[in-house]
Amino acid sequence: MNQTSNRDRGSVFAKRVGEYLSKRGHSVHPEYQIDVGMSSRRKKAHAFDYGNESLLVECKFYDWTKGGNNPSGKISTLNEAMMYFHSAGAKYRKMVFISRTEKKGVRQPETFAEYYVRLNGHFIPDDVEVWEFDLALLTARRISADP
Repeated sequence: MNQTSNRDRGSVFAKRVGEYLSKRGHSVHPEYQIDVGMSSRRKKAHAFDYGNESLLVECKFYDWTKGGNNPSGKISTLNEAMMYFHSAGAKYRKMVFISRTEKKGVRQPETFAEYYVRLNGHFIPDDVEVWEFDLALLTARRISADP
């Protein structure tokens, strides 16, 4: 990808995920808004990257830092996405797509999505599916949160 900004790369990634979902029979709309909130007194509109009346999707084009380290800011943003999914309600199927990365780590080589699920699985609601999307091959695989 030759785009110059992270935003451009993220937009291309989200577009490809949307195409992937469409090819698999999911009729989703970009920037799908629903009201979310932890309180029953007050809700606020939040736009998921894609969605419809039964499916919500977030797309995260993330990678390791240049030094191969954990990008803690991106981990925080993924945890925030989990909060939005949690507050969306049980009627939705919920999917987060994370860009496939090269495996890193000396003791436990893993992709960024595998790393996130392993260390932050306690923040992932039971009804959220974590998918790793390969932008080069336009394929996806589900990452299990089970130990």
